[in-house]
Amino acid sequence: MDIMQISLITLILVSAICIIVLTVFIVRLLISAKTFVSGLNIAVETVNKGLEPAVNDLKETISGINSLVKTADNRVKVMNCALNGILGATGVLGGKVKGVLSGLIEGFKAGLNLFKK
Repeated sequence: MDIMQISLITLILVSAICIIVLTVFIVRLLISAKTFVSGLNIAVETVNKGLEPAVNDLKETISGINSLVKTADNRVKVMNCALNGILGATGVLGGKVKGVLSGLIEGFKAGLNLFKK
C-alpha cells in the first residue's frame, strides 16, 4: 500500500465517523423535538379545555350586560317622553296662566282708570 491509498482509506474512515456522529446527533435532536412537541400539544389541549368554560361564561355575562343596557335605554326613553310631556304641558299651561294674569292686570288697570275719571 502506498501513501495515496492510506490517505484515501483514512479519509473514508474519518468521513464515515463524521457521518455517524452527525446522524446520532440529528436522531437525538428529532427525539427531543418530538418530546417537546408532544408536551406542547398537551399544554395547548389543557389551555383549550380551561378557556372553553371561561369563554362561555364571558359570553353569558356580555349578553346579560347587553340586556341590562337595553332595558336601561328603554326606561330612559320612557322617562324622556314623560318629562317632555310634563314640561310641554307645563309650558302650555304656564303660557295660558300668564295670558290670564296679564288680562286680569289690564282689566284691573282699566277699572282703576275708569274710577279715576
